[in-house]
Amino acid sequence: MTDVPAADHLVPLDVISVGRRSVVPDLHRPVAAVVEDGAVVRWLTWPSAPLPDRAVEEVEAWPTGSGVWVVYRSDGIDGVTRTAVHLDADRVGAAVDLTDRRVIEAEPGGLWLADPRDASAWMARDGSEDDEDGADEDELAGLGSADLPWAESEPFWPDPATWSEPNDDDWQPDVDTDVDDEPDADDEPGADDGHVVATAYQWSIGFSDDADECDAPDRGDPGPPSPTPPTDLVRIAPDGTRTTIRVDHLVEGVSVRGDRLTLRFHRTGPELVPGAYGSQDVVYRPREVVVDVSDGLPTRIDTDTLDSVPVEDPAEYDADAADAAWERSVEEREARRTPWIDRLDLSGVDGTRWPRWDAGAVGRERSVARLVEEFTHLGDPVIGWSRGADGPRRIRSDYRDVRVEVEGAFPDTEVVVSFEHTAVPFLRLRRRYRVFDDTGRPVDHGYVTVYLEEEVATGHIPPRSAAADGVLDI
Repeated sequence: MTDVPAADHLVPLDVISVGRRSVVPDLHRPVAAVVEDGAVVRWLTWPSAPLPDRAVEEVEAWPTGSGVWVVYRSDGIDGVTRTAVHLDADRVGAAVDLTDRRVIEAEPGGLWLADPRDASAWMARDGSEDDEDGADEDELAGLGSADLPWAESEPFWPDPATWSEPNDDDWQPDVDTDVDDEPDADDEPGADDGHVVATAYQWSIGFSDDADECDAPDRGDPGPPSPTPPTDLVRIAPDGTRTTIRVDHLVEGVSVRGDRLTLRFHRTGPELVPGAYGSQDVVYRPREVVVDVSDGLPTRIDTDTLDSVPVEDPAEYDADAADAAWERSVEEREARRTPWIDRLDLSGVDGTRWPRWDAGAVGRERSVARLVEEFTHLGDPVIGWSRGADGPRRIRSDYRDVRVEVEGAFPDTEVVVSFEHTAVPFLRLRRRYRVFDDTGRPVDHGYVTVYLEEEVATGHIPPRSAAADGVLDI
């Protein structure tokens, strides 16, 4: 969750219509304005509501027609956790911990939660890639870097006598993020070494059709996918009452229309089927079933005993239309938010701040040490294979002279990492990372060094002209 802005004004997450009034929750803080005829008629606050134990990465508004659920999400390398608060135009309702449950629907009856996994957890597998990875790991196990010869490498930085500093216009890479629907006439299909193409329910894992570039492995028969197990579908009512429905297979979606409850589910994981050029297509086969709930929600639903129908043919799915629909939804939300930005003053409103969360000195120290450790070994060589050489070698790191320092008092503690990198000659790079958010919750920096390397190596950092005294803050 981003830092609270200095100005004490409500930052709208969204604007949700509830009859003649609108509920405008704040993006950062536990407060919402209830607005009627352009004026605030009531403030709603929920400072004692639960938040995830780690810093919030995303806040979502799930309208129900009669109110809204504000869902707080924390993404961690070990999983996702969520909490939620229900608001209507008159009061704050349930404030609940959703653990890792996935939100799939919100309607006047409640917030619907499903299993956090998707059907890919039960996908058919051929095992070839796992076997190859395992063999590589076994061969490297127990090897010490100091026991191996160095792989050949170029100088860390070019010769300063022959190197010329690039212009800022050349510093940023010219990356085209748009996909051209019409390939160039000179392009050959399958020219890439490998590719992943996605649709709604089908993924194609491809290989080059040029045998000299890439020999597609003989994967054999991958076998059938596994059946999905029974899972719990949970509805949380606005007052916090929970109803659990045991379903015999994995539920992907739910909708309620009057006395009809429609479930979208997967009997099995996706299938692996042969594709072009030695690829394997991953094909999902979701189904839908309609259940009569005129007598209330059931405690069990056995889809195998009910008539169900397959969901739309994946070949008919229009990915471009789905992307356009998502972009429209974002534009519509921004259009709702914009008139309320910097308009509602929170001065004098009580309970608009989350209380400070403190895991204690030991917990704070562990969070700092965990992030420091991510960077400590950036400059160490790695063990791998070098083209044309027998056996593994020590491969020089792209980083050198790595320094990691800790600055600032809790909760403003920062880990500051600085280093030299082969991609940026004759400059020292430096980046700061917040360890905690403003509430004192630790920020999850999963894969932080992967993202750092990607940004530096591809040039997605400030231009060289922004450096001061030979140091470029990135």
